[in-house]
Amino acid sequence: MSIYHKHHIVPRHMGGTDDPSNLVELTIEEHAEAHRKLFEQYGHWQDELAWKGLAGIIPHAESVRESQSKPNKGRPLSEEHKKKLSDSHKGVKLSEHHRRKISDAAKNKSEEHRRKISESLKLRAKLLKSGSP
Repeated sequence: MSIYHKHHIVPRHMGGTDDPSNLVELTIEEHAEAHRKLFEQYGHWQDELAWKGLAGIIPHAESVRESQSKPNKGRPLSEEHKKKLSDSHKGVKLSEHHRRKISDAAKNKSEEHRRKISESLKLRAKLLKSGSP
């Protein structure tokens, strides 16, 4: 008896959706092969991890760890993804330490933002003073 996985024809990391027209059922071997081909064609790390994890080339724990350590590369999150993230965090109690770290990060971001605005305004004033637009 074969085990089937749902595979996104256009992967979510490439903008694909969970719409049924974008899903196909594949065996584990077929699923690994699909991600190998996607990786060879486009070179996305997500497909390499999926291929190697599904094919048993790397342990599942390693593929999960690797995927969690990779940055999002500035790609904006879809509204669907934002909602899923939001829903997954509802009711989660944060420790005082965690809340403090979040607060400190927000303060640092605010200070950095203020510094950039200040520099931008100084540069603009300098340009206006020199007669440049």
